[in-house]
Amino acid sequence: MKKTIFLLLASVLIISCSSEEDNNSAYALSTGVEFRVSSPTGIDLLDPANANAYLEESIKIYYLQNGAVNEVYNSNLSLSRNFDIVSPEDSGDSLYFMRIFLNNLEKENAITYIEWNEADSDTLRANFRTGKGYTFLSKTWFNDVLIFDENTTIQSLPEIIKN
Repeated sequence: MKKTIFLLLASVLIISCSSEEDNNSAYALSTGVEFRVSSPTGIDLLDPANANAYLEESIKIYYLQNGAVNEVYNSNLSLSRNFDIVSPEDSGDSLYFMRIFLNNLEKENAITYIEWNEADSDTLRANFRTGKGYTFLSKTWFNDVLIFDENTTIQSLPEIIKN
């Protein structure tokens, strides 16, 4: 349950603006999903101490937007590539996990690509629930396998098995 609360709180970005003309201009944006990445033998592939680990500096994120694949890089953000790898020291968990903020240009079937290295990539597909003043992630698929559903309480982070 602690991880569920952390997942929801960590992925919510609140942007609020106010002026004398409009005091109700707050917007809630939650587009993040978290998961672990392991080998078939249980090796943590996000732990940089492991020989076959996916290194944060080598990972690239791409969004499919209007038919074009665009690399994500925002130099003015602390997470310039819209993801981070969270260490056990930072999370209190026993394993590393990835937190990624997904493409939300489309509200259904928005595509985000993870390029782990030059030879390995995967696809995340997401649906969002939107309304006046909010956009929330409702479902996420990793290579067409559902890993997040807002209507399901998770007991632990989803685990992606990579060969």
